[in-house]
Amino acid sequence: LKMIKFGLVFLLFGSLSAAPLTSNEVATRVVAVSKSKPELLSAAVSGADPDLLRTALTDADPDLLEVALTEADAELLKVALTDGVVPENLKTALTASRKETLATALTESKPELLRTAL
Repeated sequence: LKMIKFGLVFLLFGSLSAAPLTSNEVATRVVAVSKSKPELLSAAVSGADPDLLRTALTDADPDLLEVALTEADAELLKVALTDGVVPENLKTALTASRKETLATALTESKPELLRTAL
């Protein structure tokens, strides 16, 4: 599992620009590397739209990103990071949500409703 996680993190970091990281970007990457469930990190990276992944790793509140990467249903997490999702809506969800609301959206939603909301 550690090798899989390392490979996913390598892909995750390699897909983003080489520009210096902000303190928030460092914090979100720490969450992705050290706090995420491997299956959720895999789900987030494997089918994600690169722009949405960049939005999540650049703008997210680290505490909300942790909710997404530790509590979400893997299929719903994939929906939240795929084509058709408006990056600004994802940014709002990952910066302005209450933890409980985000957790509910990523565990109890119907995929088509989540896609419509985002």
